[in-house]
Amino acid sequence: MSGSLTADALRLTISDVTVSEGEPLSLLLGGRRIWTFRAPSEAAEQRRWSVEWPPALAERLTGQATLAVERDGVPLVGERLVAFDDGTSELHLTEPGTGLPQVVNKWGRVARSFEGRDAGLVEDVLDEAEHLIALLHNALSIDLFVTGGTLLGPVRNGRILANDDDADLAYLSVHDNPSDVALESFEVERTLRARGYEVVRHSSGHLQLMFPGGSITDRFYLDIFSYFVCSGWFYGTFHARERAERVNILPLKRFPVNGRMLPGPAEPEQLLEAIYGPSWETPDPTFTFITPPAAFRRFYWWLNHFDVDRENWEDHHRAEIAAGPAESESELARKALEVFGTGSSILDLGCGLGADARFLAGSARSVLAVDYSRPAIQYAGSQRKASTGFLRFEAVNLNMARSALHLRKQCVALDGTVNVYGNRLFDALSPLGWDTTLMLVKHLLHSSGSRGMFEVATDGPGESVRWNGCQLVGWDRFQEQLRRYGLVIEDEETVVSDEPQDAAGAGSTRKRVIVRKEKR
Repeated sequence: MSGSLTADALRLTISDVTVSEGEPLSLLLGGRRIWTFRAPSEAAEQRRWSVEWPPALAERLTGQATLAVERDGVPLVGERLVAFDDGTSELHLTEPGTGLPQVVNKWGRVARSFEGRDAGLVEDVLDEAEHLIALLHNALSIDLFVTGGTLLGPVRNGRILANDDDADLAYLSVHDNPSDVALESFEVERTLRARGYEVVRHSSGHLQLMFPGGSITDRFYLDIFSYFVCSGWFYGTFHARERAERVNILPLKRFPVNGRMLPGPAEPEQLLEAIYGPSWETPDPTFTFITPPAAFRRFYWWLNHFDVDRENWEDHHRAEIAAGPAESESELARKALEVFGTGSSILDLGCGLGADARFLAGSARSVLAVDYSRPAIQYAGSQRKASTGFLRFEAVNLNMARSALHLRKQCVALDGTVNVYGNRLFDALSPLGWDTTLMLVKHLLHSSGSRGMFEVATDGPGESVRWNGCQLVGWDRFQEQLRRYGLVIEDEETVVSDEPQDAAGAGSTRKRVIVRKEKR
């Protein structure tokens, strides 16, 4: 073991070791495996080579850390102390708020896994899975079965994968039209919500049930996927697309999962090959999903994707809460109060931890503040001061048209003129979110005197550039989208900040705009 390593905020560099192209290597942080990657082509030819950090890991790299690299569990490069920046604190890759160890998972996200956690957690997950199987069978005659990682591990050795972090369940829809499949999924959601479950919708064919472990954390979650057959093809949301005759789901059969007999597909091997490919039997710690373009197009346009960056924002907010968030309002909120006046109601879109909403509620007639980050809404609600006016925090996903329309209905019940406020809202929205949000704003600003006030971090003319779940908003594009929805800029102000760039867009040129509905 003669090799060495260095690292900075961009990449890991390894020297003086011989590895083959594509060999899986594991990175250890403080002796704990956190990431597995494949050696690049130059590793077999050069004495010194590098790999870039996964983006989700890169944004967590601060201070100093003790790193090492293993190959097949055998040390390849011994522990080295590295510095990612000028900080002197030791890096611990743990979940903010709980301190639970985290790893880079198969999605490239920094998340927990079952490995190293309470042994009873898996049993609790399986208890809930069995309860859901019985509930949906009795309520809707929908028969759930295990799939994904909850099928892969048990088929290999009878037990759930240690590096997994959830339980995957699915059902085979009785419908063959994607619109009917989506409606069925919404019926499942309504049924689960009526039973008290907290449900997050990823797409029209993918639900996630959250099981809280604290005020801003989740102990675990379970996925429910809609599978269906359309025009002779089997579709396994979100990834699998195979000829229907090659994936036999029915009749379901039971097989052992950690000592329990749970329902699974008629031919588990066929489904696993559809999901993971022909090499599914061989464990691959570097596995990532590569969705075939033909499948991606259909899943996106049929079922869409409503959950863009939510998990990243929830992690961001948990870290802010753990660090002690700033409680003072923004300059934009103070200016908005001058523009809106004291007799109106305000809808705060993308409220985050709620500092601006609490400030606005002190003088506005009423404030409805929304965000799709669940920890942010939970924290914001807990900080509501008795002295503020009417103030309500609510979790709303602005990527979904039905959520935006529901929000419009709620705003009708607010007193007086309703103004709309968004502090760097458009920096964080997907193109789908832009459309649903601007549609909502258009409808809310129909009355005389209603205004919208927004701040965006802009890169000037051109297209938006995304980073870390945010974007620099192309100013031309922003104006064009406003015009598309019949909105005009009544006033604008350019603000230049010398702060370092961060996930919220600081350090860029910012535009503050007052928007009204175009008069015709």
